Amino acid sequence: MIEPGRYTRGQIALANLSASIDSLERRRSAAASFEELLALSKLLFVRGDLLGRIADHDRAELMAVEAIALSLDSARTLYIRAQLAGRFHRFEEATQLLDYALAAGYAVHEVDAERAALLQARGRYSEALAEDDPGIHTLGALASLLAEMGEWAAAESRYTAALDADEGPSPIPCSQLLFEWGVSAMRRGELDRAEGIFAELAAIMPAHVPGRGHRAEVALARGQLDAALALVRPLLQVSDDPEYRATYAEILAARGDREAVSEAERAATAYELLLARRPEAYADHAAAFFTGVGNRPQLAVDLASANWNLRDTPRSRRLLAKALRNARQVLLCT
Repeated sequence: MIEPGRYTRGQIALANLSASIDSLERRRSAAASFEELLALSKLLFVRGDLLGRIADHDRAELMAVEAIALSLDSARTLYIRAQLAGRFHRFEEATQLLDYALAAGYAVHEVDAERAALLQARGRYSEALAEDDPGIHTLGALASLLAEMGEWAAAESRYTAALDADEGPSPIPCSQLLFEWGVSAMRRGELDRAEGIFAELAAIMPAHVPGRGHRAEVALARGQLDAALALVRPLLQVSDDPEYRATYAEILAARGDREAVSEAERAATAYELLLARRPEAYADHAAAFFTGVGNRPQLAVDLASANWNLRDTPRSRRLLAKALRNARQVLLCT
C-alpha cells in the first residue's frame, strides 16, 4: 500500500516532534508568546495521541489555557476553548463556544469544520457529511464518518483517496489515518483487514502506541495470545493510559494467568482517577473495561449510559446493550 521510502522514518519524525516540543518548552520558560504556546499545545496533543500519553494531553491543555490568557482576540480564544472542550468530549460546551466564536467574528470555514467534527462525534452523521477539501485530513475524516454510517465500500475508497492526497514527508498524518482505518475495520469485524492496516502503520511509525495496542486486540480476537502479549506488554512502560493495561489483563485472563486479577485492579484504579477528572472523555473505554475483565457490571452500565447520553452513535448503543446484557447475566448467576 505505501511505497518504501515515501515518508521520513517514524523514529526520526518522532524525535523531531519531541525536539520541537523541547525547544518550545524552553521558550515558555523565557516568556513565550501566544503563538508559541499554542504551537506547543498542538504538538503536545500530537505526541500524546501517538504515544498514548495522558500527561502530554494534560500539559497541552495547560499550554492552551496559558495562551488564552495572553490573547486579546476574543473570537480566537473562544474557538480554542471550543476545540479543547470538543477534544475532551464536552460536546454541549464546545457547540456553545463555537456559536460564540462565530458571533465574535471567527472564520466561518474553521467553525464549520470544527462543528462537523462535533456532529460526527455525537452521531449526527447526515449533518456532518461534507467533502469540500480534498486533503488527507478532510478525506480521512469523511472516510471514518462513512465507516461509522456502515458505508464501508465508500469509506475504503475515501481512505485510499486520503492516502493518495498526502504529499508531505512526515509519516504522522498517514499514521493517524491508518489508525482510524484499522479501527474502522476492527469495529466492522474484518480482523484480517485490520491486521493488514495495522501492519502498514507499524512499518511507517513503529512507536504508534494506539496502533500497536489495537493490533494486540486483533491478535487476541484471533486467538493469537502470544502475539497479543508481545505487542501490548512494552506499551505499559510507554503509556499512562489504562486502556493498554486493561488489554494486558484481558490477554492474561485468556491465558489463564492469575496475574490478570491484579493487573485488572491496577487498570480499574487508573480509570477511576481519570473518570474523576474527565468523565466525558473516558466513559466509553471505562465502560468497555468494567463490562469485561474489570468485572463491575453496574458501573459499566452507568458509564455506558452516560456515554450514550453524550453521543447517540451505533457504537455507543452497542456498548450500552452489551453492558446491560452482561449485568443481567451476572444477576441471573447470583
